[in-house]
Amino acid sequence: MALHETLSDSELARLCYQPDRNLLCGHVVKISDEAVIKFGPLRPEEAENLRLARAILDPDKVYVPRLYRFFEYQKTHYLVMEYIHGDSVSASEYEQLAERVGDILKYFHNISSTVPGSLGGGISCGQWWRSDYPDFRTTQQLEDWVDRRLGTGSGVSFGKCDLVLCHLDLAPRNIIKMPNGSLCILDWESAGYYPRFFEVAALLMTNMHTTKFEKILLDRLRSNLETDESRMADVVAEAWNRSDYKYFKPTEISNATKFDIQAYMKTHGLTPPRILPPAPRIPPPYLVPRIG
Repeated sequence: MALHETLSDSELARLCYQPDRNLLCGHVVKISDEAVIKFGPLRPEEAENLRLARAILDPDKVYVPRLYRFFEYQKTHYLVMEYIHGDSVSASEYEQLAERVGDILKYFHNISSTVPGSLGGGISCGQWWRSDYPDFRTTQQLEDWVDRRLGTGSGVSFGKCDLVLCHLDLAPRNIIKMPNGSLCILDWESAGYYPRFFEVAALLMTNMHTTKFEKILLDRLRSNLETDESRMADVVAEAWNRSDYKYFKPTEISNATKFDIQAYMKTHGLTPPRILPPAPRIPPPYLVPRIG
């Protein structure tokens, strides 16, 4: 049996902290040729997104890693999944990759739901929702979330939009070229059912800060949107930009938040207060006689 099948939860967790661990990126450790472990403040919805994406999607069109196990150990969450053999995408391949990913997204957008949010229902996860991890039950609630961040009169209306499968984190780091030529898409944390222009909104938020691939894909996807959809993509991106996810960090799975003053000051170009030197020592007598 494979290592990830024979070890207990606690044994798998300890592998993530070994001095000789094979750290692939961030908090992802390769434990064998069959499995990797992602660990940290993960949410169950991410594991469920991965499981459902693999169940829903045709592997001949796009490959999704297998979910082996998800567990909590000593207040840290661990997601054990299939290790994907293949290569990263080079910058010289971005144009071709954008075309292939565009076709994959057209396939995604044929898969729909009547309820917005994560693939299995429940809260919306990922970097765009970290201010409050909203639990949308209706499209109207999704509209209200955007409206609250833009102010009244924003003109948001998603009522006529299909809620389709979106990934919302399509960066080269999350795409692997497999030996058989197929593409594998990783990191399904942000995935869910939203209007298709949410994919464009996510790219608007990231393309200035990552690689040229996002800009190429953004231009390709945006050219396929209707005028109203393109405007809504801008509106959603602005709502995300104004959201306090940059300044508030989740401290517990319960959605409690803590103000991140350092992030706030950096974003607004503020400088920390000057630290004053210790006050000089006051010589005795320390007590001032009371008058009257």
